[in-house]
Formats: sequence, structure tokens, C-alpha cells
Amino acid sequence: MKRTLQKNIQSAVLRTWDPAGGHTDAGAVAVRITFPADAFRQAPSWSPGPDFEACRAGQAWIRRTPEATTMVVAGVQLPLRVAGSPGGPEVWTATGPPDAEPPEFLWDEPARITELRRAPGTRVDRAPLAGHPAAAAAARWAKFEEEWGFRPERKPDGQWSLLLPCLPAAPTRPNERELVDAAALVARRFGGTAQVRPYSAAGDPFAVWRILERAAARL
Repeated sequence: MKRTLQKNIQSAVLRTWDPAGGHTDAGAVAVRITFPADAFRQAPSWSPGPDFEACRAGQAWIRRTPEATTMVVAGVQLPLRVAGSPGGPEVWTATGPPDAEPPEFLWDEPARITELRRAPGTRVDRAPLAGHPAAAAAARWAKFEEEWGFRPERKPDGQWSLLLPCLPAAPTRPNERELVDAAALVARRFGGTAQVRPYSAAGDPFAVWRILERAAARL
């Protein structure tokens, strides 16, 4: 499987490889790993409500309806320069217009939902994480990420997946060799199937490095 994955990734990279153009997304590619239904059967199943997609398990969710775009993030803390004094983690719910573009940070830096607190047409509701139904799921998935280096996404139909992007032309992002190693490791460990896809900014590129770092630490 790893050899086939490597071949497919290299082919996809070469199709858009043009480093002379100065674009950091030259050769950019992603791998979508789809997991079997029971891959995370012991995971807490809390959700903000029906039809929510989990962008990061136990941490960020989004739902789009004809009436509104709703985003929920657990474990948010305002920076001290904004809050004025330290406070405990919170659950933030941001409700915006139905045609609002889903912010990319929900998939890699969901705590940036604080940036929406003054966004026009967006209402933000806050609640302490302590005692909230999301608390157990947040703690469980934080522990999982510490061990394995990633959090999967979950569609409203219950399908678990993980999108791993790489940007070979960007020195501060994972390259294609690292993507092959990380994707193969996760697919093998959790029984997933890997499919090469066009690059998507919605994924968390640093998950590739975290997966490899955690794997090295387990040796």
C-alpha cells in the first residue's frame, strides 16, 4: 500500500510542480484517509446537535443550513491582552449568515474562533467548558491527539476521515516524503484507506509532522 501511495503522490506533485514560479503551493497535494465505522468505537460521541460536521474531533464543529452557518469550538481561551485576566476554557458558538464562508482555521487552529467575536452579522455565545457536555469529549480527544498527533474529522453521517495536505515547495510545511510516511502509518494503524486528492487548505498540514513525531516517540 505504501508503495502505491508514494507513486500516486509523486505523480500528483509533478502535475503542478513549478517552483520557478515562486508559488508555495507548487506541487501541493493531499491525502484523504477514510476510516472504517468502528475505527474509533471508544470515542465520546457528543455533538452540538443534528447535522453537525466535526472538523476536529472533540474540538470543532460546523453546520450549514438555509438559515445560518453555525460553528462550535470547545476549549477556547481569550488571549490575556483581550480578556484582561486569566479565565478557564470555554465553549464558543458562533452563528453567522447562511452564505458565510467556513473559516479554514476550524480544521487546524479552531481556537481562532475568537476572531469572529466582532464579525458583522455574527452572534457569539460563550459557556464554561467545565461541566459542559463537551468537556468529556474534549479531554478524550486531546489525549488521543497527544498520543497519535491528529484528530479525525466526522461527517454528519458518521463517516470518520482525515485530510493530510503537504506543500513541497514551502520549506515550513511537510514535503511529499513525510506525507507518504504519515498517511501510510495512520492508514495501517487504524485500518483506513488512503486516496490522493488535490490540495485543500482545509486540512492541518502540521498534523503530518505531529504524526511522525509521536510515532518516533513510541519507538
